[in-house]
Amino acid sequence: MIKPKYNWLLSETNDNQITDDIAQQFKLTPIMKQVLESKAITTAEEIERLLKGQFVHDPATMSDMTKAVERINQALDRNETILVYGDYDADGVTSTTILVKTLRELGAHVGWYIPNRFSEGYGPNELAFQNAVDEGVSLIITVDNGIQGHDEIKLVQDQGVDVIVTDHHEIGPTLPEAYAIVHPMHPDYDYPFKYLCGAGVAYKLAQTLLDNPPSYFKALVAIGTIADLVSMTDENRTLVKEGLAVLNQHLPVPIKALLEQAGFDQTITEETIGFIIGPRLNAVGRLEDASLAAELLMTDEMEEAQFLAEQVEYFNNERKDIVQSIAEQAMAMAQEQVGQGSKFLLLAQQDWHEGVLGIVASRVVETYHLPTLILNIDESQNHAKGSARSIDQVSMFEILSEQSDLITKFGGHHMAAGMTLPIENIEPLHQALDQTMQALAKQVSLVPTKKVDVEIAESDISVNNIRDLQKLRPFGTDFAMPCFKLSDINVIQAKGIGQEKRHLKLTLGADRLQALYWQHGQLASELGESQPLDLIGTLEINEWNGHQSPQVMIQDLASNQLQILDYRSKNKHISFENSNEVAYIIRSEQDKPSEHHYYYGETFQQPYEKYVMMELPETLSAMQQTLKQINNAQIYLVLTHQHSVYFEGIPKMESFKACYKAIYQKGNLNLASEGMQLCEYLRIKPDHLKFILRVFYDLDFIKNEEDLIVINPDSTTKAIDSSSLYQARQSRIEVEQLLLYEDFNKLKSWIKAEMNNN
Repeated sequence: MIKPKYNWLLSETNDNQITDDIAQQFKLTPIMKQVLESKAITTAEEIERLLKGQFVHDPATMSDMTKAVERINQALDRNETILVYGDYDADGVTSTTILVKTLRELGAHVGWYIPNRFSEGYGPNELAFQNAVDEGVSLIITVDNGIQGHDEIKLVQDQGVDVIVTDHHEIGPTLPEAYAIVHPMHPDYDYPFKYLCGAGVAYKLAQTLLDNPPSYFKALVAIGTIADLVSMTDENRTLVKEGLAVLNQHLPVPIKALLEQAGFDQTITEETIGFIIGPRLNAVGRLEDASLAAELLMTDEMEEAQFLAEQVEYFNNERKDIVQSIAEQAMAMAQEQVGQGSKFLLLAQQDWHEGVLGIVASRVVETYHLPTLILNIDESQNHAKGSARSIDQVSMFEILSEQSDLITKFGGHHMAAGMTLPIENIEPLHQALDQTMQALAKQVSLVPTKKVDVEIAESDISVNNIRDLQKLRPFGTDFAMPCFKLSDINVIQAKGIGQEKRHLKLTLGADRLQALYWQHGQLASELGESQPLDLIGTLEINEWNGHQSPQVMIQDLASNQLQILDYRSKNKHISFENSNEVAYIIRSEQDKPSEHHYYYGETFQQPYEKYVMMELPETLSAMQQTLKQINNAQIYLVLTHQHSVYFEGIPKMESFKACYKAIYQKGNLNLASEGMQLCEYLRIKPDHLKFILRVFYDLDFIKNEEDLIVINPDSTTKAIDSSSLYQARQSRIEVEQLLLYEDFNKLKSWIKAEMNNN
């Protein structure tokens, strides 16, 4: 039995049906029809807008757009110095690039500034704003930030410097006293789509300022939209679609240089941005000054772009190394806390790079499905600073707000937060947050969920169907790639692939369908041939040497059937993360290392997911008593033993009789000097002679007198096979024959039969 990591939620489509006429109008395949229904896209208008990307809104309807454009034009007329104030993530540097290049095209006297993540933090910085005033800037335009910069904006507005805020983040209870606020969520305006990214807002301003904005801007908007994980619906779909078209048809110089460094030369999709372009632009700001990323995006010269892209690649590789190092330490700490029953994980350590703690926190949450806070301890500043990530069931912002007295500064939303707190408050905060989670866990299931769009059959998986589904691209937040469920599909082959066999590759079903499950290579040893599986995942087209074939990217899998796994080889090793779900069965002469260790035949105190037969049992009946208590689970047959007696066998009865007769006729036996001679006479091996003599001792047939073996005159007649030693040897041979040397399929059949007899 393999339990799923997620609770699978299959979409209900009873009230969302596409009519046959509409399906015929758009030539929808059955699988495409089901996917659209699962996403509640069922009318002809909705389907047409989705497939054609017809979501465009007038930028003039966004808040203060006219006012902002008039002030910028005034600055152009007066040759005022303008500062574009950006942010250090991918959305921030793309926003900065769009607006700086727009103003340059208009002939503006423009500079730009991106704050340092570590020394200045996110958003308007008082010192940076004041420096701009002192240097003669008369207009500051924020991009991808500013809506929470009340004090800093008032500081410069009071000195006669106007601030135009362009932002997309959540608006607080009050608005800053800026000259103009260009924001899709402005409460006094009704812009049709609220969820643009920072680059999207900057592009809307560029559209109003320029008659024909460069197509490169659309590519930048696509990067910002995908990297910032904003909603992939409505207008964002159109912006990303058009941006991807630009990237594939007229690849801009900076992006070309970036992808060359990454060794990527294929079709650019939203996944290319999400996994290759976005992380590289983000890496610079995570480790150093993000200005490098902005400089790359602003250049038009290939030689300069290649030079800058090489530096960006260096930071990305360094970022990956740092993340890996911290993640290994954090995972070990998390495992220990989970073992202690913690429901909120707080992991703190000195010399952890603050710029990557959010990435590490996400990995811990993905592994343990518990809200996680990771902190770097800075003794010199006497504070700890870091990032938190949450699960759907828990608002990180709310539970941190309840402990605000322990925190110096924090900000965030439902799924993530950043904070600073005194070092001495780390443990009290952990205790308080864990208490909150312990109470919540009694009321709400913390099992993570995964939405499944459609349950399909193996026959539905074809290159043509997958190619048809790709018409729904781009996928992203709020419009995820369709997730499918496959039930009772048989495993043909399972193996670990990649470095250290970290990933799982499966061959499935009658069509030998290929499937990949990243970071789950350890399951290869748990999946037997012809074992039926349920799984959920997405569908892709795999291309190799010009051949295309369908491929499943597994997101989770489960098996409700009994699994009997052969670990009798010395080359196989067992290691489990959660030992509380594992029962270890050992021989009765051993001490029990933990409460989860049992002797063969002993009653289990709780049901387990995994049962490990660590050692060879004394008897088959003891093994049978254990098996009768097990239902669907994973049974690991390790069955270690000191030595095997199966091939030694047991002496024939004629040998016992001949040995007794020889000792009786001779009168005594000096085993040391006459043992080998007796073996030759009886035509048996020394081990058999020793065993025969032990049985005679057990039955009182012989005794020792002055280092000689003699017949015991007081013995009574007994059957050889009544000896406990003889019976133990018979039992051991029986155990070894079945459990060590029988065909594994026959052994599995025997185990299943014994379990069915309970």
